[in-house]
Amino acid sequence: MVALLLAAAAPAQARSRVVDRGVVIRVRPFAIVLQELDGTRARITISPGTVVILDGRPATLRELRRGDVAFVLHFGDRPALRIRAFSR
Repeated sequence: MVALLLAAAAPAQARSRVVDRGVVIRVRPFAIVLQELDGTRARITISPGTVVILDGRPATLRELRRGDVAFVLHFGDRPALRIRAFSR
């Protein structure tokens, strides 16, 4: 029984929490692309349940603009849970 519980917990731990930080390059209906602080680009998928906060207030994905600074919380390759952004 214990081995079964440990086996079920292992995949959950493999999807570690990730916070991508950077400047918004592109916003699409199902993804956001950031230019990260180290110069790399990150494409993070978005779901209808993704919470967007812009300048401290609830917003929609459509309100995000190229050049905004964003912090995107997600787990592994799963869609973003939360986007916290600040307009330029």
